[in-house]
Amino acid sequence: MQLNTRVLASTEARLNWLVKNRNVSVTSVVDVALQELFDRHHVPPADIEGRIVEQ
Repeated sequence: MQLNTRVLASTEARLNWLVKNRNVSVTSVVDVALQELFDRHHVPPADIEGRIVEQ
């Protein structure tokens, strides 16, 4: 799945700064941010096949 989205100009400016000054990719920043969001909301992890097995 490809994720295409728009962000606020202020968020884009901060993201661009982070990518430029910390040598990270947009993909890695988005992945870390989403993982933290999922953890905060107690979304169960997915297995290697991308399936969520709720307990």
